[in-house]
Amino acid sequence: MTTKKIVSAILAVSMLSALSGCQGRVYNSDVQPSTTSQTQSTASSTESTASQTDSGNSVKVPEDGGFKTVSYDFSNDKYRTFYEIFPYSFYDSDGDGIGDLNGIIHQLDYLNDGDTSTTDDLGIEGIWLMPIMQSPSYHKYDVQDYMTVDKDYGTNDDMKKLVEEAHKRHINVIIDFVINHSSRQHEWFQKAKEELKEGKTDGYADYYHFEKNAKKTGWNPAGVDDWYYESEFSPDMPDLNLKNESLQKELQDIVKYWLTEIGVDGFRLDAVWWFESGNTSTDDQGSIEELKWFYDYAKSIKEDVYMVGECWKPSLTISEFYKSGVDSFFNFDMEGATGRVNASVNGKDAKGFVQFLETWQNDIRGNNPNAIDTPFISNHDTGRSAGFIPKETNKRLAASLYLMSPGNPFIYYGEEIGMTGSQNDPEKRTGMYWSATDTTGYVPKIPGASADGKPDKSVEEQLADEDSLLNFYKKAVALRNQNPEIARGTLKFVDLGSTETAGYVTEYNGSKVMVIFNLSGKSATFDIPEDTFKVNEVRGYLKASVDSGASASKSADDDFFGTGGGTGGDETDDVTEFTVSGQTVTMPGSTVIVLK
Repeated sequence: MTTKKIVSAILAVSMLSALSGCQGRVYNSDVQPSTTSQTQSTASSTESTASQTDSGNSVKVPEDGGFKTVSYDFSNDKYRTFYEIFPYSFYDSDGDGIGDLNGIIHQLDYLNDGDTSTTDDLGIEGIWLMPIMQSPSYHKYDVQDYMTVDKDYGTNDDMKKLVEEAHKRHINVIIDFVINHSSRQHEWFQKAKEELKEGKTDGYADYYHFEKNAKKTGWNPAGVDDWYYESEFSPDMPDLNLKNESLQKELQDIVKYWLTEIGVDGFRLDAVWWFESGNTSTDDQGSIEELKWFYDYAKSIKEDVYMVGECWKPSLTISEFYKSGVDSFFNFDMEGATGRVNASVNGKDAKGFVQFLETWQNDIRGNNPNAIDTPFISNHDTGRSAGFIPKETNKRLAASLYLMSPGNPFIYYGEEIGMTGSQNDPEKRTGMYWSATDTTGYVPKIPGASADGKPDKSVEEQLADEDSLLNFYKKAVALRNQNPEIARGTLKFVDLGSTETAGYVTEYNGSKVMVIFNLSGKSATFDIPEDTFKVNEVRGYLKASVDSGASASKSADDDFFGTGGGTGGDETDDVTEFTVSGQTVTMPGSTVIVLK
């Protein structure tokens, strides 16, 4: 940092303290950490720097945003930061060119090393594995055998080992469970066609949807007389009839096996809006009823089972699906180039974003008091976020918004290093880029992909660069973990008099924190009404701004806050540090702060 900027920062602190003109209490290392009955955020012995004062009533800000000074307790409830993994592409442990379960085990410490006092890992406490069951396709969304791990990925014993090793690190594991449809090669479908040849329609044939002469969209010839079967996604994926009681019993046996014999912690449910055919409100109600049956049965086997559903529909419909009792549904309003996160970053609309969070939380909790939102910005079906958020500052701001939102955020593997991919599905699922010099574990080729999606810098390179995108994600997840109120609390919007700067107060089990976003490229100073929130402590912060020409691993103090505001380099700001004096807060541009 230049001498000029150091002097400017010191003067800014001094002037703010002088102008405040009020005497406040002194905060020291005896300040109590944020706690809840479910999950506790515990201050480490080095946290004294976070709560001491410089002079007067100015609360000192934690070093490094609290990343290395505040530890926390692992989650012991359903609230976690999740990481979506496509096993095929993540890590190849045996050199056959395909990622596998042992490869995921090998890289678990990258996600979480099981020690909250370290800062080497990403801080993940939940993994979503895309389909791992036996399938004829590379993506495995057409399941051929629901009770067996696909041979490309390993064995059922390998899966047991993965769950065991994940649990040692306090990571829960949920798996993709595809019950809207099966593979055309599944034994059920083969038997169904044999029965149709015999004129029988009430056995395995009723596991699916068969109609005669159903020459319409989403239906395909069964190859038996004039019978057609429903297959909304692909002819290789015949839709299941979830109302069939015999099929329900088979699915219950499968659920019980994965929960009790393998030990998984829950399921991600694919395409839940298609459980009942069509797109009418009546069909939605039928899908909701089938989800309720499925969730209630799983809870009878494992009381704390966690489920998240994919309902790729407008928010009004997603909210209705919470009436099923299922814990979560992906928040599709947030994702993508036109989603609320990217739109808020580009429009510097912190106020609108926080108001949306409050409204959405009220909506889904109105339909299910235990609803857990699941914010995300990209996944295996959508364009990767680095493609539609090219500017480095904006990548960090987008991560800040959704990782500082209530519920369970889901990070798509490689998002944290800036991987790209936005054309066909395989190009959104390319090999995780571990090292530029060591290709061990790297999956170079995905069927159907013509690009590799590599960012400028690998995991190895970004881990070594304190200012990399990866290390920003680590800090954001840590700040979230350190303050369990963010995930679990009841959120209330706080208007700070600006569109670009806004915050929310969230309370959980009597403990309150305030999260404030400054999406502008310039500093913001504001007073927090004491009857809204009494500032006692600075819990941490995130600095998103980098120079407009920075790479994903740019490291230069002079540039880190010189330019590159919300639009990635169109504004300048000499204020580089946070100051908190009584109820008055000053934030640099493109930052987030958490107060207690």
